[in-house]
Amino acid sequence: MNSAEIKAAARALGADLVGIAPVERFNGMPEVSDPRTFAPGTRSVIAIGYRILRGSLRGVEEGTSFNNTYGFFGAPHMEKMYMSRTIYDLCCQIENAGAEAAPVLSCRYTNQGFVPDYKAYAHAAGLGSTGKGGFFLTPEYGHRQRIAFIFTSLELEGDEVIECDFCKDCDACIKACPLNAYKDDNSLDLNLCRQCQNGATVTPDGAEPVDRCASACARACMVALEDKVGNRFEAKFRKRSVWQRGIHGESLISGNQFTGGRCPDKFEGK
Repeated sequence: MNSAEIKAAARALGADLVGIAPVERFNGMPEVSDPRTFAPGTRSVIAIGYRILRGSLRGVEEGTSFNNTYGFFGAPHMEKMYMSRTIYDLCCQIENAGAEAAPVLSCRYTNQGFVPDYKAYAHAAGLGSTGKGGFFLTPEYGHRQRIAFIFTSLELEGDEVIECDFCKDCDACIKACPLNAYKDDNSLDLNLCRQCQNGATVTPDGAEPVDRCASACARACMVALEDKVGNRFEAKFRKRSVWQRGIHGESLISGNQFTGGRCPDKFEGK
């Protein structure tokens, strides 16, 4: 299979994004995250992306539901059901053609000899780049995607590496953090992030220590990029004032200025 066939197959299996990186692009990467540590015969890394539906963030934005929307369709089900099936089926096609294919999720099991670096892999495969607020951003969806990978012995033509310039004149995510978790150099105080009650979720074995895709900072980023990304909508995402909770769960902003919005006492399951 060649690069064009790989991409066509991935999209036919449901992928929204697909990019390819020759393994030489990872020369100099820390050994613990080098794809060749996991699969020594790797010659190419295939990055597969699934969009996080804007609608799956609706319950969090309105302060009415977490688990029933984003908690299922934006996070664990996305990776462990939809994406895993796609990369498995694509791996089957590659191995049917006689090349080895190792399916790899972005989950970081840090007590093992290999810890994936999904941002580095996705960037090398031409999907996008990491923004000012620490989110991996793509031209199509901004921060709204999950990414999985295939390490294969196929030698494939790589995609052009790109740098998204969305953050050049923007700091919406930094200003939106209710806990002021961003430091002066825009790095994050993860101890504060772990205590966030504004849509963030602690994920010890996830792609990040804290899943911030539905958090106040991420939703502010999404609002700021609405007219810049490829996936656009007729109506604006933000329909009412934002709700915010402090580090102890106290209400900072109620979000009650418009009918239907409220600052939840807590999300289900938290």
